[in-house]
Amino acid sequence: MKSICIKTNNQEIIEYLISTFEKLPMNLCISNYRFRKYDNVIIHDIQRDEKEFYDVISIVLKSAIERFFESDLIKKCIKENYFYLNEAEQEYVLKISHQIMNLPDNKIGYKNRLLKELIKRYVMENKAMILEGFMNFRAKEYKELLDNIVEVSVVSYLELTSF
Repeated sequence: MKSICIKTNNQEIIEYLISTFEKLPMNLCISNYRFRKYDNVIIHDIQRDEKEFYDVISIVLKSAIERFFESDLIKKCIKENYFYLNEAEQEYVLKISHQIMNLPDNKIGYKNRLLKELIKRYVMENKAMILEGFMNFRAKEYKELLDNIVEVSVVSYLELTSF
């Protein structure tokens, strides 16, 4: 049996994870318990091979990270690194960044593959993942990629406004 425990205190993330895992055409056992500091979403699978199980877990967690963390990471990067832009300019850069993020990997590089592989590597080596901790301490390459995308967005914005 393969299992993974995803820990977070964000109820919206918990509901998203449970809902997404329940919709999968797999025979997973999903539970949600509060232990000490965190709510835990625990996923067990006895039918799939390990590779398929970890691929599915990685895809769902990648989707959750994109949905619940990505925009805030981009906003933080813009505010910290491009503070000289006014609020309207920062909003425009955010929109450009989101448009770039929605491009397929063959257009922007390897964002989707990078995030999925970071997650997969982590869950294969660990039986539990504190989602916020993973984002703070294990997703450095992903955050660097987001920083690069914001930089491209700022350059694009500045080129558009220089006419």
